[in-house]
Amino acid sequence: MSASELLGDLYESEPPTVNECELFYVHADERDGSVTLGFDTRELPSRPRAEWREKTYNRFEFHLLFSDVTEFQVHGWGPQEAREVDISAAPGKKIKVALGRTGSGIHFLASSMRLASARVYLASDAP
Repeated sequence: MSASELLGDLYESEPPTVNECELFYVHADERDGSVTLGFDTRELPSRPRAEWREKTYNRFEFHLLFSDVTEFQVHGWGPQEAREVDISAAPGKKIKVALGRTGSGIHFLASSMRLASARVYLASDAP
């Protein structure tokens, strides 16, 4: 299952890919072997949840939780690595996550991925 498929209920057509979103949050939890990635986008859901319909908003934020993480590696972290996100299928029904290019960034395998949270909010357009 791709990250876009997890957002499918919120969009009539194709939801934004993770590369069309801004990665703003990375949390590795060694206690339960998970990694959470947080993304933000201006591509608003065309089918918002009922609790969002009365709100004024211009941003959409969601978190993906990866479970049973193995082969977790960090080789530096910075703005360039945060802009290069690749989530793909790997052998053995695993999910391969690469934040950054080979040799830099964060890389790991996971057994599963789920949408941990999603919300809309109103953000200022000020720099």
